Amino acid sequence: MKNDNRFILLDGLRGVAAFIVLVFHLIQQHTLTALPYAGLAVDFFYVLSGFVVACAYERKILSGQMQTRDFVETRIKRLYPLIFLSTSIGISIALLAVIFKDSITLLQLLKITALGLLVLPSFVLPQWQTAYPLNMASWSLTFEAFVNLVYISIVRQLTNKALILIVSLSWFALLFLAIHANGISGGNNQNAWPLGFLRVMFPFFAGVALYRFKRHQKESTATGIALLLSLAAILLANLPNYRVCSLIYVSIVFPAIVYIGSGIIVTYKINAISYWLGAISYPVYIMQGPILRIGEEVIKHIHSNAMTWLVSISEFCVVVLVSWAALKFFDEPVQRIMRGQKRLRQGDFVRNA
Repeated sequence: MKNDNRFILLDGLRGVAAFIVLVFHLIQQHTLTALPYAGLAVDFFYVLSGFVVACAYERKILSGQMQTRDFVETRIKRLYPLIFLSTSIGISIALLAVIFKDSITLLQLLKITALGLLVLPSFVLPQWQTAYPLNMASWSLTFEAFVNLVYISIVRQLTNKALILIVSLSWFALLFLAIHANGISGGNNQNAWPLGFLRVMFPFFAGVALYRFKRHQKESTATGIALLLSLAAILLANLPNYRVCSLIYVSIVFPAIVYIGSGIIVTYKINAISYWLGAISYPVYIMQGPILRIGEEVIKHIHSNAMTWLVSISEFCVVVLVSWAALKFFDEPVQRIMRGQKRLRQGDFVRNA
């Protein structure tokens, strides 16, 4: 149901995508070739982000109720507390590597700590492919911040014609990315980090366009359930020709799912499930990196295939538990303090990541 300008089914879809990312990273601990499309969940997040950001803020910005500084502060307050928490855990784990493994130096740790807390890429550790060694999931937040700044810089002049032009031009950038990188990828690793700028523009502004031309809502629980299951199936699929299919996913399939989902009202039970999925989605996404880093170290010392899979299942449970605890005992209290509220309303935790 729609509540406080929120689209609850979209929360459920965000949650499904976040859990697919978690499963993807767990599977990668065993094989790097499985679930080739699961990483595109990030691009789905970008489409959702464009839609929800426009829905939540565009009228306030255009009416003068919200200034650029207010928008930036609001986005930082929504997203940064859990980035800080998860990165701090990553710093603690890296410190153990300095002390016991001697795999990185204290100076390197200080450098990646400063960059990590600023949500900036690190090229300090050439032995690791990731540009975000303290929290592998935070890479997408760098580009989320970038595209949010682009949006707030141009939204007051962003007519529908201008928006369509930006979406069209950014699609050609996406096409170039798909050709250059053999599919939609980039942004997370050191050697392909700049490609993230090409990757984020189309899905985000496609989401803004979907908000501008959104559907009237109608109740269809069956369609809502079908969308939730379809998104999971699409991200877990193993289709041939990743270059073409990934472009189709980001260009057509993800915007279509968001467009249809924004017009669907579901029954109370599905609504409650979607709300929980939406609330836990951002914590699950941003908290998993440091926890999975510990799991990787454990798996390195296990020689039984069955036991390594048992460790991965345990990691899944730990990530969900830690994410729930981070939401309830850290993020919600911090949000209350920053907003000066005694109690948060239901729906205050729609995440646009």
